Amino acid sequence: MNKDLEDVLELIERHNTWRIKECINLIASENVTSPLVNAVYLSDAMHRYAEGLPFKRFYQGTRYIDELEDRVSRLFASLFKSKYADVRPISGTIANASAFTAVCKAGGKALTLSLSGGAHVSHSKYGVLGRLGFEPAQMPIIEDELVPDVDKTTSLIRRLSPKLVVLGASVIIFPHPVKEIVEASEEVGAKVVFDAAHILGLIAGEVYPNPLKEGAHIMTASTHKTFPGPQGGVIITDSDELYKKISRIIFPVFVSNHHL
Repeated sequence: MNKDLEDVLELIERHNTWRIKECINLIASENVTSPLVNAVYLSDAMHRYAEGLPFKRFYQGTRYIDELEDRVSRLFASLFKSKYADVRPISGTIANASAFTAVCKAGGKALTLSLSGGAHVSHSKYGVLGRLGFEPAQMPIIEDELVPDVDKTTSLIRRLSPKLVVLGASVIIFPHPVKEIVEASEEVGAKVVFDAAHILGLIAGEVYPNPLKEGAHIMTASTHKTFPGPQGGVIITDSDELYKKISRIIFPVFVSNHHL
């Protein structure tokens, strides 16, 4: 066997032994996939192409992939008691980029948490929000709880009239006041996107409030944190109009072939 290949295989084995058998893993953005998940993930589909939507592909040979993706999307929607779920984003950041683009044009105002207030970098001027040309402003927070200050934030929404309001965070220790912020946002025509990447499993288990049921227009997430799947992203919504926009944006704008 080639020496480089031997070294690569040895490094993989050493990593697996170390992280699976010898470590107590406490990284909040990680989880442990089950043997069943691993077996499904390492199927032939992992290197196949399936651009577009199920049953409307740009590639041949997708008859079973179409059925699987359609089933998974419907199961995700059912799990979160929503009308639509799109599982094509390959990460939470790609899900965010697609959702942001669906509700706000370049140059539009966006209101988010600050990075020090718990926001993910994709919500900031340093990440996709800024790179897509949106003008971010930061919502006031209650410092010791890392949640938006309802009175100050709703007042700011009415004053700034943003097109996009982003809730959810990478550091989230208490539920965000979704209902109150949605009410103020709808007064000025803004859409609320809730980034549930870190708490998706808690929402699925019904131990954290479902943001969509509190009025959020879109929920985005990654699929490998408290929701213990392989790395990927998902966008969930109850809106027919937003789902159509999101679907057209994911492909061909942010994802060509998604990870099956």
